[in-house]
Amino acid sequence: MSLTFSIFIPVYRESDLLKPLLERLLDDPYKEKEIFVVIDEPTTKSLRTVREFSDSVYFIWNGERKGKANVLNELVTKSKGEVLLFLDADTLIDENSDGFLHRIAEEIGDADIIEMKKKVIRDSFLARIVSYDYLSFNFTNFFFSRKLGRCLGLNGAAFAIKRKAFEELGGFRRVIVEDLDIATRSFIKGLKYKFVKDISISTKAPSSWSKWFEQRKRWGIGSALWLKDHFHNIMKIVKDHPGVLLPSLLFIFPSLPFFLFTLLMPDELYIKALYVSMLVLSTQASLLLPPMAFTSTSLAFMRNLFVMIGSFGAYSTVFYVIARKIGFIFNPVEFMIFYIVYSPVWLLIIIASLIKVYMGLKNWDIDWKV
Repeated sequence: MSLTFSIFIPVYRESDLLKPLLERLLDDPYKEKEIFVVIDEPTTKSLRTVREFSDSVYFIWNGERKGKANVLNELVTKSKGEVLLFLDADTLIDENSDGFLHRIAEEIGDADIIEMKKKVIRDSFLARIVSYDYLSFNFTNFFFSRKLGRCLGLNGAAFAIKRKAFEELGGFRRVIVEDLDIATRSFIKGLKYKFVKDISISTKAPSSWSKWFEQRKRWGIGSALWLKDHFHNIMKIVKDHPGVLLPSLLFIFPSLPFFLFTLLMPDELYIKALYVSMLVLSTQASLLLPPMAFTSTSLAFMRNLFVMIGSFGAYSTVFYVIARKIGFIFNPVEFMIFYIVYSPVWLLIIIASLIKVYMGLKNWDIDWKV
């Protein structure tokens, strides 16, 4: 007997990818499915899509912005499927994911939640850089899936959950990062999670750096609130599974080791080490490198440069291997920009968000309805 699917697609105003996403879902040969699309503040373009697919898709549109978690919880109560599939409106089902719904039905048989691999549509310079961020997200969840069979966080752009599990968790909470939150609660409940790298979804990256910053500012505040909300449980999970949690953290934030090294490494220790290194180098290579010629600023610069080069080389190798393993494009120049510019900025956003939340500051200015 086939599992029945209820598919949910929330839209804020409009999406260029909504029509091709619906076409792909309707063309999927899996019969036992119902599709719900809810649109907050629909535009003329969205209403044209409603008219085009109204015979085969159940549409709801709201004149005001109700928020993603709220509308999805409402839709679930109207649905009948045994499996709930949540898809963002800016996603596309990859053409090589044949039998998309059938594959999900197969994979979720022995799991409560499954997550599909997410790629970024590489249609701009920014999108190509963002793709390495998604590579780290994907591998982290793949790592959790293989090691623990549970996941602390997931990317809500595309995932499926059994209705029974969704109801046991009480649905989405009214928080900024509802996907991260529901994954954490599922981990605490001991629900079975599976990451499937052979089922692929492509998603749209922000169209500009300013939109990327607004998105990451929202994610940063949401993640800080998530950490504050689940702090004791997360600390217990770190204590119980350090071999999974700590490597994952280093993979999600490649600039973290360099940041911690420069912050925590005692100045006296590295100066002495570099001093001795210069003496040895000048002796062996007959170079005029008298260590006394180096000021403390020069030594600090040299230290940071060596650490960055070493860290970049290590991360480049790891990301290349992982990209090959899970089917991502790897370009050394793109990765260098990701490592040197993008990753540090993202880490600083997270740090700033943690400071704001833990200091009780409320001027978040995020474009999100909870």
